[in-house]
Amino acid sequence: MPRPRREERHRPSRVALVCAGGGVTGAVYEIGCLRALEDVLDRSVLDLDLYVGISGGAFVASLLAAGVSPREMYDEATCRTQTPFGVATVPIYRLGVSALLKRSLRAPRLLREALMAALNTEGRTFSDVALSVLELLPPGLMDTSGVQEFLHGVFRSRLGGDGFDDLKRPLFVVAVDLDSGEAVAFGGKGWRHVPVSRAVQASTALPGLYQPVRIDGRDYVDGGVKKTAHINLAIKNGADLVICVNPIVPFLNDTTSGPLRGHLSNRGLTWVLDQVMRIMLHGRMQYGLERYRREHPEVDIVVIEPSRDDTRMFSYNIMRYDARRTVAEHGYRSAIASLRRHRARHRALFARHGIKMRDPARLPVAPAEHPHRSTLARTLDSSLDRLDSRLRLR
Repeated sequence: MPRPRREERHRPSRVALVCAGGGVTGAVYEIGCLRALEDVLDRSVLDLDLYVGISGGAFVASLLAAGVSPREMYDEATCRTQTPFGVATVPIYRLGVSALLKRSLRAPRLLREALMAALNTEGRTFSDVALSVLELLPPGLMDTSGVQEFLHGVFRSRLGGDGFDDLKRPLFVVAVDLDSGEAVAFGGKGWRHVPVSRAVQASTALPGLYQPVRIDGRDYVDGGVKKTAHINLAIKNGADLVICVNPIVPFLNDTTSGPLRGHLSNRGLTWVLDQVMRIMLHGRMQYGLERYRREHPEVDIVVIEPSRDDTRMFSYNIMRYDARRTVAEHGYRSAIASLRRHRARHRALFARHGIKMRDPARLPVAPAEHPHRSTLARTLDSSLDRLDSRLRLR
């Protein structure tokens, strides 16, 4: 079924940007890609019709909807400072000390059960009790309250408010209800009363590492738990063109002559788990794309993501903070390279929606550095530096 041409719609195309999940490293990669899109397209990334953000992508999408440009975010990711001004800096993520102390109150009972199991061979085994000791762990080792506080300060200073109605563009932030398993789109009907910063805090709460976020009596976790991108939200809200930036792809490892020189399993558990997570997330992403293109042939979808042989992106853990300058630059470079490879197809596709595309071959491989850092750049960079230092100590 051919896609309707733009003139057949009798209205301008609605263009949506979806920032998929991918942790902190993924968010920084997306910032680099968005900076590249800003240089290539004749329509600003800030001037799109709606935004969808999931997990780390929710952080990026919320800033875009508030009017923060990709250039300003890129400056933040690639600059460092020890003297921030403007919005007060806070640790983006904090240790969940209170939850850990609360859980420790259960220790006497669990230790008593462990002792009884060691003395009694009937009933519960020692391994059963050992597993129950995991109950001492809180629902997350850290909390994301710093995300909420920082974004609240940014939105208040930029917009005068922290509500979805205060934003310059429509925004949907996706989180998953832990008890029901259902995805919730904050910013949609029935969820606009939740502060934007609180919604992003919930969407970035990666299970296990960060504590669930309670909103209106319900617990919410990372929006990527159910779907990686939630492109359907953009389509349901009238998007004719969806630009999706997806930072997570599985690595195509050449075990004989590839740069890693052997099997991924040779490098240990973390490499195996990282690859398995990427396979699952990207598999769901591909399944969703096939379904959306089949059910909505009139909607164009452009996906910008790393190549399968991208060793650099695979070598960085998704929660890696100290590599953000390298990852942001790499996001820009890889997006420009992708647009160069498929320039004819992309130029025709964007033209269908009234967007002109500059020749990416005429653009620099890496963007020129901005001589002056913004207030947002200084404050957020300082917070990330402090978090990186804390994680290194742990």
